[in-house]
Amino acid sequence: MTHANATSGSARLKLYDPPGYLTDFDLIPGQRQKWSDAVSGWFDESIASELPVLQGQPCQYINQLKTPPQGPALTQDIVWTGFSGTLRNRWGRAEALRRAELLMPLSERMDGPGSYFVGEQWNGLYYRPQDEYCEWRTTRDEWGRVVRVTFTSEPPEYWQALHGDKLPDMNGKPKYETVGDRELLVERYREFVSPEVEYKDLICSEDLVDHSDPRKPRVVYAKGTYNPYNRWNTVDGIMHLGQPDNTLSAEIQLGADATVLRTTTPAPGRAAPMADPDALIACAGYGGLNRCSDPTIGGSVNELAALGFEITLANPVGLYMDHLEMTGWAGPGGAEVDPAFFRILRGRPGMIERAVLEVPPEEGYSVGDITIGGVPITSGGQVAECVTMKIIGQVSAPKRFTNWAVDCECQKRRCGACADATNPEFLYYRGSEQPCRSGTLPAFDYPQASLATAGRPSEGGR
Repeated sequence: MTHANATSGSARLKLYDPPGYLTDFDLIPGQRQKWSDAVSGWFDESIASELPVLQGQPCQYINQLKTPPQGPALTQDIVWTGFSGTLRNRWGRAEALRRAELLMPLSERMDGPGSYFVGEQWNGLYYRPQDEYCEWRTTRDEWGRVVRVTFTSEPPEYWQALHGDKLPDMNGKPKYETVGDRELLVERYREFVSPEVEYKDLICSEDLVDHSDPRKPRVVYAKGTYNPYNRWNTVDGIMHLGQPDNTLSAEIQLGADATVLRTTTPAPGRAAPMADPDALIACAGYGGLNRCSDPTIGGSVNELAALGFEITLANPVGLYMDHLEMTGWAGPGGAEVDPAFFRILRGRPGMIERAVLEVPPEEGYSVGDITIGGVPITSGGQVAECVTMKIIGQVSAPKRFTNWAVDCECQKRRCGACADATNPEFLYYRGSEQPCRSGTLPAFDYPQASLATAGRPSEGGR
């Protein structure tokens, strides 16, 4: 779903600002430039990754620091709900609401078999199975009633930068230098999470190593670097996004992937681009099949690409909560719920990075006494269902590009999707050149074609 905003012109961007115009980096000399360099680098890497797929065509995705928009720019909000579509599709709503409140070890995936990382270390490190770039922590009183729900959409890379670590490239290898301020890092944790936070709690006490490939163990987080899965961001609090797929660099890459037009008719000639968001993501393999966010982002960006636009993400590049929709909410006795109960703690209206839902003590009731559609709030997930998430796309130069659609060749060892035979709402990626496994059925199947011929234009075509 998208909301278009008629907006500004095409003045050249000089610097990528921090998400939500957060101001922590203003206190660290040189940090804003380092952050901008990293974001610019992620754009460059993403653009380069599309060139082999495009078969000689230009990439429609741009880095605004390198390629100023060609003409007036238009921003477009791409929006989705904050509650996990993956959990809902897999387990049904009631069970999904329960599971969303439980931490999972990084040795287990929330979307099926497998693990995010392999090794004994990861059994004791946790994440929230909340994969819509919106994560929350529910606080209850001694009777188990909900008294507070704290939300964040801040990317982990921001906090790695605040510590002064090298930010990873698209392959997860440390690359982009930052400055950092460790005292400020601890200060922010104490301000927003707990006064008990100590610096040693936030860093890796040893190398965290992924043994997914036993022949080539990979250090994911080196000893002494910032640990995104520290106790104050998982077991004992929440500061920023922690689900392994909820990163800013992944958002930038997804935007690039979605600019490539795909076709269900892999044959020479002017093939019609694929339009269905779910079939499109299964074809291109650029995100979570069951999420609300990734298919929506991909489908919206791809639709703009089909119109020939030059496409990027608006500055500041971030993942945002736009607002909390309180239609159907009621307090005790049907009283109106004050929108001010949802307070922005970091970011700004429309670019919310941290917020809390809490009823002031003088009101005489708590969040658990609020009903949504007549049902009392018993979990943070019910509130997340009412959170509108967004990224902000930017387009310019309509019809500048006349790219043709390419076929659904295997991407990232993925070749289409399979649906659970007993629960067809839930989808799995199919492995490279492998049939759907037992208990699943082909979904969005389409014939394959060679890269040499698929989707190429006929003479005189575009």
